[in-house]
Amino acid sequence: MTFPLMKSILLAFLSAGCLCAAAETPAQSPKPEAATRDRGAFEVRIPAPGPAALADKILQDAIDTVAAAGGGVVLLGAGDFKLSRTAGDETVVIKSNVTLRGQGFSTHIYLDPKTPSNPQRYFPLRIGTGKVPASNVVIEQLRYTGHDKAIGGGSIMGLNARLDEPESLLLSCDNVSIRHCWIYDAKQAVGCTKPGGSMYEAKTVITPAEARAASKAGVGPRNYTNPDRLASQFKNWQVCHNFIDTCGNKAVELAECNGGLIADNYMTNVVDGPQVIFGSRNVQIRDNEVYFTRSGINITEGSNHIRVTGNHVEPVPTFTKNAANACLLFRTEPQPLVTTISHVVVSGNIFRDQTTPQKGTVKFITRPESLGCTYEAITLTGNVFDGDVLVLDSRSPAMTTIRDVIFADNICEGDLISAPSGVVKSSNVMVRGNQLRKPGNYSLQASGWIWAANSHPGGSLTIASGAEGNVVHDNVVITEITDQGAKTDLARNVIRPFKR
Repeated sequence: MTFPLMKSILLAFLSAGCLCAAAETPAQSPKPEAATRDRGAFEVRIPAPGPAALADKILQDAIDTVAAAGGGVVLLGAGDFKLSRTAGDETVVIKSNVTLRGQGFSTHIYLDPKTPSNPQRYFPLRIGTGKVPASNVVIEQLRYTGHDKAIGGGSIMGLNARLDEPESLLLSCDNVSIRHCWIYDAKQAVGCTKPGGSMYEAKTVITPAEARAASKAGVGPRNYTNPDRLASQFKNWQVCHNFIDTCGNKAVELAECNGGLIADNYMTNVVDGPQVIFGSRNVQIRDNEVYFTRSGINITEGSNHIRVTGNHVEPVPTFTKNAANACLLFRTEPQPLVTTISHVVVSGNIFRDQTTPQKGTVKFITRPESLGCTYEAITLTGNVFDGDVLVLDSRSPAMTTIRDVIFADNICEGDLISAPSGVVKSSNVMVRGNQLRKPGNYSLQASGWIWAANSHPGGSLTIASGAEGNVVHDNVVITEITDQGAKTDLARNVIRPFKR
């Protein structure tokens, strides 16, 4: 087997911003096909300049060199890489076909904690720019600290791609992997997004003037299902095996993403856990440990075909606030949109809330700024809910529809709470084969539900006055089921005591 010639450059720095001669002068940028063949064979090595110097220029120069050669590895040494806050949105820009690789925890990239506060969002280490995307990017084996809280202002981001400018809204950053990193004190540890309220009406390539006009036209019911917008979603984002600590907003956010994986991360002291938003689809959120202060996993604003499997999610033990949110939150954004969140499979998770007063494990929240949301085709099976499950919306119930939901084969330690049909529209909700372990009776307030083959070892079921057309079959309870509703199909339920 013939291997491509290894081109290696060793960049050593005698002082901050000063480059020594390289071991080999970079060749001219190869042709696209050569770049594809040789990707990964080009390497630039950078010793850490230390805490007394700024690493802005040496990092950017190395990234630019590798990108100009068609791609390869920027290999960082152990030690400190301190960044300043420069004019604009970012300090260092990761470009296409670049792998940024450290030596593990000992390689530390961080924003200078003496940076003056500033209310504007800032990206010390950004994937692409607001106008120019970057694809085929890997960031791995390093430690990153944003010092968002330390500088006392702004939103200091983590490892993110955000296309801000109207002329870039039909572009995307694809094939991005963030793995085996330690990420601290960033407003958002990892993510990709675009401005949520913008319209994408052009067919292919548009001028800046056309893009500005489209973005100012406002939002509407077709916002996330616009074909051009769907075609330009971010693709194949993988965020795996990271340690994420003390991050605000969403720890990991995949927005307008088609095909993504958030897996095997440990997230602690985060305001919110992982989130899919703005029409994201075909994303897996798998095997993460999430300890939050406001909300856990968020499935939001037009997202669909999402799998949530094998996660452990609960508030941090030191939680002191009365949380309005939950371990698993289905919600909208404060945008005037008609939204559907659909085709979500939630299986094999542990959602635990014994810390907050509300003890909420699952909730639905439609923001009052919304034009309405339908939550449909949602399957919750094989989970442990150590807390309450709320199949209702207490914030904007008149704008919420919940339908075609399967809640099956779960262990539910808390309450399972529904709402009358005149409050929240819910239909074809199947509660089947669950172990419902709350002491006392459960109350079915909704209409048109199927409540079948559940085990109530601590009590029974009451069908509330006003509930209509429910099917209640084959449940095992310790006392008679109380039917105060209308047109209930009540059959084959078994009354027997349970032995503990």
